[in-house]
Amino acid sequence: MFLGTTANYTYQFSATNSKTEFMARGLVEDGSVCSVLNGVIGYSNINGKVCIEKVGIGKVFTYRKYGSQLISWLFNIRNLYLDLKNLRKVDCKNIIVLEFPDYHIYLLYILFAKWLGYKTVTISHEWGPTVKSIHWLRWPSIWIYTKTFGYLTNGILPISEYIVKRISHFNKPYLKLPIMADFSIQSNGVESKEHYFLYCVYAAYQRVITEVIDAYSKYLNQGGDYKLILVLSGNNKQIGAIKKHVLEMKLNNKIEIKSKVPYIELISLYEKASALVIPLDPSHEQDEARFSQKIAEYLSSKTVVISNNVGEIKYYFKDKKNIVLCSYDTSGFANAFKWVSTHPEESMAIGKEGYELGVEEFNYKTWGVRLNQFFSEL
Repeated sequence: MFLGTTANYTYQFSATNSKTEFMARGLVEDGSVCSVLNGVIGYSNINGKVCIEKVGIGKVFTYRKYGSQLISWLFNIRNLYLDLKNLRKVDCKNIIVLEFPDYHIYLLYILFAKWLGYKTVTISHEWGPTVKSIHWLRWPSIWIYTKTFGYLTNGILPISEYIVKRISHFNKPYLKLPIMADFSIQSNGVESKEHYFLYCVYAAYQRVITEVIDAYSKYLNQGGDYKLILVLSGNNKQIGAIKKHVLEMKLNNKIEIKSKVPYIELISLYEKASALVIPLDPSHEQDEARFSQKIAEYLSSKTVVISNNVGEIKYYFKDKKNIVLCSYDTSGFANAFKWVSTHPEESMAIGKEGYELGVEEFNYKTWGVRLNQFFSEL
């Protein structure tokens, strides 16, 4: 059972939702029974508790959000307890998978799990102190959580070597769980690529997006002619700030901005692109600690990925035959854009090698089997 590992799953699209879905699909296909509870805080766009049956996943529960998240969880405690109680299977190993909530919510989940006879496994996709975007009022909760969460859980699923090192003092069983994608339905690729680069990103990362835009401008000044497509998620204000920068750079005829792109269309854009961009800043500890789910989606399209030798990239892309790496600056990205545009056949070959790496390392089917084995040994 996945509890609080999603952000309004089935209602919204996010990396955490995708990762949970792939984990659940893999487990179900390997014989487990799964459910997804979106968390005790609730979702503001529904009027009451909703339970649906999603094929290949299991039951998905969403609670109503009552006002502020500071108090909403209090109204949903009874629903959560009863659902956990009713979902528990007799004569089976019952496991709740958790992920990095506010500390009081984490304690609530752990308490209910112990009362009802569940074991818990906690995903560690981020290392709290490295996430600079967290509001300062949450810092005490993050600090306490980071210091203690591993003592309270039965197992841990770290995403990176960085986090593996930082959970060692908990002395708990762990399985390093990387990014995932479905490499069975997104494997056709295309015969030839269209002349554009694509960067799919949350618009709040304005500093990084600006870096890529400036690099693209430099590429154009060097004689490049490929377009750049930015697929942005986020609110209107955040997206508006990016559009404003594009206009100020006088690049609105070369840079296309898309948002709220349907998933099927997004995959098609990935497949047709000449390269997919995923910047990782070596000076930001968060990029060292995390491993973007977007990379797995990129690899599944057979399109070459442009990135930086930071974090998990160093561990999975060692031979450099399956990715284009560059320095994290405008010159580095501009040179990578130029290389891809002037070496189309080599770029396609690298994209196919990246796909093969993804099949071997990030296939959700393989990880469903490994997760079941890990859970069975707790």
